Amino acid sequence: MRFNYIQASLLALLAITFTQNVQADSLSDLQQALVKLDGSHPISGDLNVSFEESRGEGKDKKLKTGAIKSTLSESNAGLDIRYSKGVLERIAQENKLKLADENADTPALNGAEILSASSLIPILSSAQKILDAIAKGKLRGETEIEYLGQQVRVLDFELPLESFIDDKKTRGYVDKFKGSYKVLINAQGVPVETRLSYSGKGSAYIFFSMTAESEITSQFHVQGSRLVRINRSVQSSSSSTFNDRTYNGNWALTLH
Repeated sequence: MRFNYIQASLLALLAITFTQNVQADSLSDLQQALVKLDGSHPISGDLNVSFEESRGEGKDKKLKTGAIKSTLSESNAGLDIRYSKGVLERIAQENKLKLADENADTPALNGAEILSASSLIPILSSAQKILDAIAKGKLRGETEIEYLGQQVRVLDFELPLESFIDDKKTRGYVDKFKGSYKVLINAQGVPVETRLSYSGKGSAYIFFSMTAESEITSQFHVQGSRLVRINRSVQSSSSSTFNDRTYNGNWALTLH
């Protein structure tokens, strides 16, 4: 009986050790792949951005939409974003409309307002963004699934509140929080998709409370020595003492 117990204990220990080694190898594969894919060769593509944001309820409900197409390029000379003549004319028209009616929905103008260097660089060079995320996270485990006809490994990281909220004072208002970051990697350790989600609730003073949750899914493609984000979809919602909000958005990049 004692021999069988010792055997079972050894087998369990070996299984745990093997699992830990596999996870460590997968994490190493991911990190090494990301370092190799942080290249800087010239790249360009067409970016389509669309979103819909709803705030409030009933007669107080306000809808804001965004829809814009631009051409991105990055090289040793820097980052460039271009709009067609038609898009520029539409932005000009919507600027005039906004002056006449501050509540008017202006999709092209709204879309252009969210396109900044900080939002565009992670599209054309995604490796560092993923490295930063997993550096803050804690690896919880690994699974293997079939994804678009191929077997991939899924690394599941737990992310702290600091990964989402930079301001220390604001973090103090959060009572409960859960953050998850899943990275799907192929046999070479290259990310093919990431799945980021969080949920939380908090309160400030005695009259304000809020709950929020979000899911962000991104797909990637290797272009030369770069890891490029070719699609990003966002679904989020929040509810507070003063306002309710839902948001759905998509960023799609077609490479040249």
